Amino acid sequence: MWSNVHEFKDWWFHSNKPIKPPFDMPTFSTGIAYSLCLYRKDQFQVELYIIKPDSTAPSHSHPNVDSVFVYLGGNLEFGKEDGTFDDLSMHQKSKPNGIHKLFGVTAEAMDGSVHSVRAFKEGGAFLSFEHWKDRKPDSVIFNWQGAPDSDRHQQILDAK
Repeated sequence: MWSNVHEFKDWWFHSNKPIKPPFDMPTFSTGIAYSLCLYRKDQFQVELYIIKPDSTAPSHSHPNVDSVFVYLGGNLEFGKEDGTFDDLSMHQKSKPNGIHKLFGVTAEAMDGSVHSVRAFKEGGAFLSFEHWKDRKPDSVIFNWQGAPDSDRHQQILDAK
C-alpha cells in the first residue's frame, strides 16, 4: 500500500486522518511521555505523543524504523544527530487564525538515526509516523537504543 513513511503520512492526512487504535498495545507511558497509537496497519503506524513540561528525551535511535514527526502544539524542539537543537523560541506564537505557528512542521529520524526531543514549561505534543522495516510495530518506546528518558522508561525496557 505504501512504500515509505512519507507516502503513509501523506495518505493518512489526505484520508481524513483515520483513527483506529489497535486493541493490542495502543497506549504507553514513560517518565516523560504518554503515547497513543492512533492507527496501525502492517508495518506502518502513527502515534500521538504528549511530552511532560520541562523534560528531555536524551539522544537515542529506533533501529530499523523510519520516523517523521509532525508538530502539533506546545513548546518543544527536536534534537539533531549531533545532539544540538534549533532554537524555535521565536516561533512560539500563533498565526492570525489562532493555530500555533509550528503546527504541521516536520522533523525526521530516518533508518534509525539518532535524535532527541525536549519540552519546555508548556510541554508539547506531536505525531510520530513510523515505518517499521523488520517487524510488526508496537511502540518506539520499546524499540529504543540509547539512554532511557527516565527510571520508569528503564523499567519498561528491562521488562520487554
